[in-house]
Amino acid sequence: MTELLNEAIKASVAAGLKILEICNDRVRIRIKRNFTPVTNADKAANQLIVDRLSLSGIPIISEESAITAYEQRISWNSFWLIDPLDGTKEFISKSMDYSVNIALIKNNIPVIGVIYAPAYDHLYFTGDINGSYKLEQASKFVNVESANGIENLISLSTLLPNKKTDTYTYIVSKSHINGKTRRYLNNDTNPKRFIRKGSSLKLCLIAEGEADEYPRFGRTMEWDTAAGDAILRNAGGHIGNVVDLMPLQYNKKDLSNPYFIARRSE
Repeated sequence: MTELLNEAIKASVAAGLKILEICNDRVRIRIKRNFTPVTNADKAANQLIVDRLSLSGIPIISEESAITAYEQRISWNSFWLIDPLDGTKEFISKSMDYSVNIALIKNNIPVIGVIYAPAYDHLYFTGDINGSYKLEQASKFVNVESANGIENLISLSTLLPNKKTDTYTYIVSKSHINGKTRRYLNNDTNPKRFIRKGSSLKLCLIAEGEADEYPRFGRTMEWDTAAGDAILRNAGGHIGNVVDLMPLQYNKKDLSNPYFIARRSE
């Protein structure tokens, strides 16, 4: 599985560099049928990732591609789950809080997770490698055209979690906080602090230990959480639905997630 992780890492960084190229040139925006924005950077990153990961022979679900019918994908034992540009609103607004998300799902559980934040040049990754890791200056060390060697990348990376909060810290969305989330936060009368962050980087900060909890009482899709879910799980954390905290499931008929709570390791 390390070869698949290697391919996902190379694809994520290559896509991130393409996104930065478009960001520095010309961003074109249109509104999709669900009234969310999509840009030429989303589309270019998606095409690059799909072209690369298709070589593995593993089926793909991506936010920016046609979704295979449930009657067909229900038989899939494994598949790639991709958000080529998570945090499009942040990207459009010139915030740095956007990412490339790639996960490999096996038997409805994310077993590989790769998140690359192009504007920060930070890479988060996990797989069958005994933990989750963060690599800074990732584009300096990841050769997108040839084999990287996972062991070498691990040696350059930091094992997560690598931080611990002094005060219980909630991380909340920059663009999607709502009344249900505020009520949940207000129910906690203990001392606390808040971080506002965009995209799947919220889950990465919990995996690092920089934040303790991310409550999400709003719509998300499987491709928004899968890579971060894997990274958080393998850093000792947990993400589960708000009803009974059971782990999120993937490849459902409806690809939207339930409301969830993500927490760091104890």
